[in-house]
Amino acid sequence: MSVVLVLIAAAFAADRDLAGRFAGEWKSDSSGSGGTIQFVLTPQEGAAWKSDLTFSLNNDEVKTVMREVKLQDGKIELTYDFEAQGATLRSHVKGDWDGKAFRGKYETTVTGSSDPVDNGTWTASRK
Repeated sequence: MSVVLVLIAAAFAADRDLAGRFAGEWKSDSSGSGGTIQFVLTPQEGAAWKSDLTFSLNNDEVKTVMREVKLQDGKIELTYDFEAQGATLRSHVKGDWDGKAFRGKYETTVTGSSDPVDNGTWTASRK
């Protein structure tokens, strides 16, 4: 039992090392468009995390409202809402830390719908 607790503590400590600012790029598989992405990971009490994220869309910076932040064993999931073209959209990004950067995929839906309106890839390294 104590070996399991040591492994859990080590994984938690490794994730804490990922606190900080990250910047990179996203690219749509649907439209071919893309832009920058920036976020901050801030550890909270226990195993919780907080994040603020912005990205560029058509050369405009888009602010988001973070809905969910998960970071465990170098795997990240962020879910956030934003406004674009008169609609409220929700993006869900997933990625893995490879020692140098997070790399992953995203999917965007209209809030309240499960039908994707966009999807693609993203990457972000320490800023």
